[in-house]
Amino acid sequence: MKKAILSALMILILFSCADEDKKEEIEILEFKQETVENSYKDCDPENGDCTFISLSYPVANNDGKTSKKINLEVESFLQNTVDFTEADSIQSPRKLVDQFLQNYERTATDFPDYEIPWEATILGKVIQQNEELVSMEFTTDMFTGGAHGYNSVSYLNFDAETGKLLVVEDLFSSEFTKKAEQDFRVKQNIPEGASINNTGFFFENEKFHLPANIGIYPGKIVLHYNAYEIAPYSAGSFRMTYSRAEISEYLKTEETLEE
Repeated sequence: MKKAILSALMILILFSCADEDKKEEIEILEFKQETVENSYKDCDPENGDCTFISLSYPVANNDGKTSKKINLEVESFLQNTVDFTEADSIQSPRKLVDQFLQNYERTATDFPDYEIPWEATILGKVIQQNEELVSMEFTTDMFTGGAHGYNSVSYLNFDAETGKLLVVEDLFSSEFTKKAEQDFRVKQNIPEGASINNTGFFFENEKFHLPANIGIYPGKIVLHYNAYEIAPYSAGSFRMTYSRAEISEYLKTEETLEE
């Protein structure tokens, strides 16, 4: 009898240790804000004509695999937004800042009469974090010559346990696209049965799709189409916002929208 009790206790202890090891394997994510910026020939952006760049973004402040994966995706986003060249590898934000100013200097040298300053500002922040999800928002303002600048709002959503960059299929059921299209048609006065491009939009193959950028805030979700994504630049951006109650049945995880 005593042997049976001891055996049972040993099994319980082993399972308990296994659970503790698993908990320790799950990385606790903490974020800090990093800012890298510079201006051309140390000019002051506050005084007008000044070429400058400022990148402010969240950094997972740990050494684990999840943190490294998230940080790499953030750096990749910054590079794809700021850099004009096809790089073989992901450049550090500091390198991106230096390259931006070098590109401007090259342009100004090649065209001596070129006096138009460039600017690039990206501000990123964590807008939601829980045990399953980390959601980040990035606002971008850029001007590198041309008729107008570039303004956008972008979102990156991560699996908090693995660091995987989440896509629409990871977050919502397929039925959510149908609901979003119905709401989009109502909001944009597009009759049911008419082409989704009936009022000047240019959805590819005349088929509605969710935006590339979906923001997940505490208690709500934002669908954001940037300029040029589904309509001409002059039309600007388009946004739809849903509360938790409106879309709970389409969520693939209960913790996606914590209150």
